[in-house]
Amino acid sequence: MNSPTDQKPGLLRRIGNALTWTRLILSNLIFFGLLIVVLVMLFSGAPTPQVPARGALVLNPEGSVVEQRSPVDPLQQFFAPGSVLAEAELTDLLDALERARDDERIALVVLDLDDLQYLSTAHASLLGDGLVEFRKSGKQVVAYGSYYDQQPYLLASHADAIYLHPFGQVMLPGYNLSQLYFKNLLDRLDVNVRVFRTGEYKEIAEPFIRADMSDAAREANLELVNGLWSYYRDRVIGNRRLEAERLQRYTQDYDQAVAETDGDFARLAVEYHLVDELLTPDQARARIADEVGYDADGNFNGIGFRDYLAAVNGRPAPTGDTQIGVITAQGPIMMGRQMPGVIAADRLVGQLREVRKDDKIKALVLRVDSPGGSAFASELIRQELELTQLAGKPVVISMGPTAASGGYWISATADAIFAEPTTLTGSIGVVGIVPTFEKSLEAVGITSDGVRTTPLSSIDPLSGLSDATASVLQTGTDHTYRQFINLVARGRDMTPERVDELARGRVWLGNRAVDLGLVDALGGREAAIARAAELAGLTDYEVRRLAQPLTPRELLLQQLTGNAISGVLGGAASGWSDGAVGLTPLMRQAGDAWKLLRTLNDPRHSYALCLVCRVD
Repeated sequence: MNSPTDQKPGLLRRIGNALTWTRLILSNLIFFGLLIVVLVMLFSGAPTPQVPARGALVLNPEGSVVEQRSPVDPLQQFFAPGSVLAEAELTDLLDALERARDDERIALVVLDLDDLQYLSTAHASLLGDGLVEFRKSGKQVVAYGSYYDQQPYLLASHADAIYLHPFGQVMLPGYNLSQLYFKNLLDRLDVNVRVFRTGEYKEIAEPFIRADMSDAAREANLELVNGLWSYYRDRVIGNRRLEAERLQRYTQDYDQAVAETDGDFARLAVEYHLVDELLTPDQARARIADEVGYDADGNFNGIGFRDYLAAVNGRPAPTGDTQIGVITAQGPIMMGRQMPGVIAADRLVGQLREVRKDDKIKALVLRVDSPGGSAFASELIRQELELTQLAGKPVVISMGPTAASGGYWISATADAIFAEPTTLTGSIGVVGIVPTFEKSLEAVGITSDGVRTTPLSSIDPLSGLSDATASVLQTGTDHTYRQFINLVARGRDMTPERVDELARGRVWLGNRAVDLGLVDALGGREAAIARAAELAGLTDYEVRRLAQPLTPRELLLQQLTGNAISGVLGGAASGWSDGAVGLTPLMRQAGDAWKLLRTLNDPRHSYALCLVCRVD
């Protein structure tokens, strides 16, 4: 008879052991496979691209045009590429245009905008200015699209010729500012939302306490969208030499206009002179090839802007002892040291401190693209900028598409502020939002009770806010607003009373902000750099673009995603896709809202934040 120890394992146990070994083997295979991929991406660089002897520079940005590209987890990019929205840096596009302007090998620029999913009005205008400068060299710009949305069309309108697919369309719906309101839902759920704010135009809390837009918000928002539309319309009319009445009919009576062509959207765009000719992709490629010839693969001689920058060594690193530093601050403002993609106070403050200590850097330009966020974090950054000024280094702010609320807070006491005409700025106001759920819990039979030592011992969203707590939060909000007002008054040489008239949470376009004294002048990054040099008394200097310091993990991610992007996107120069599949507006709004919610980490629950600072 066999002893118990001599018995074979049971069937289920053997199956379990087999599954365990299989899992271990597969895990190790996946690990080593990923390790090989990482090593290959790290140590195998792509060959240096070659610029054709006579070719076209293809500006083919994908996803969004941004001030600064966000790092992407390479595993997410590998396993779920559709969840990663591509980004193109504004500076790369402008640098490529500037280098190509005097490059005899580049005969023309081709705009391929089919995969461009988001482009702000400010960025479209800056790129348009770059195209205008390129055309001054005597070279041409052509644009081709299967379909033109409003913002890509603004950029394309700067071209010498615009081609459209015969089945395409040019959509110019204008601007709108709308949002969802949750008051009725929250009332049904018995959620009590306590709001502490200053300024009747500070509408960030309205979706939680109203079912519709307030009269004050409607007044301010209507001025914003009308101002943006007026700027857009004037620029397109000037670029395309259109009759204002014809563009008015195209945009205001589109249903009637398209009936005239029996629903042929593409022919309508030609008849209204928004595009020059209807061409298929093959016909457009042949038209361009007539100018620059064909390559070995039968495509026109062309090079994508990323490959072009790699071929001409991008931008040389400064080596001299007289430099102007340029830092980009992009995203919501929050406390801590977060990953790039937000303006993390600790990280940016550390970078500014290094600038202050660097004897080679004589002045600083801070490029701001932010709707704001934590008031505490904003003040930490502003204080560090002021210390830089006290160290004898002028600080000039260059506002991008958005520099509002906390974005304006950090800018308020700089030596000079520049904005784009369509920059969304101002929004000088403070708000705090605290939802509590005591009524919701009571409705399902859950109550809260306990003991405390002081009136502030229990600050709990599940049991509600005491009157004392609410009073403290409102008093703190009022104090923060007065502090904001006084900072602006000191920085802009105004009285607090005058600043209060312009503040109260109201958002202004850049061109109006200049008239009101909140901004010194209109202009982009280059204008801000020139002013910084003037303030520092410099005539001979180099520009040094300073990236935020990264942790070793972040450096690895940047290296991996940088190699992947240059390998996958860089060479797609002379072909067009059948059309971009992008994020829906609802998905983008949901993503923006979630990203914004993640930034609400102010220790005093006090936020200088602009809700309406992305206008579609």
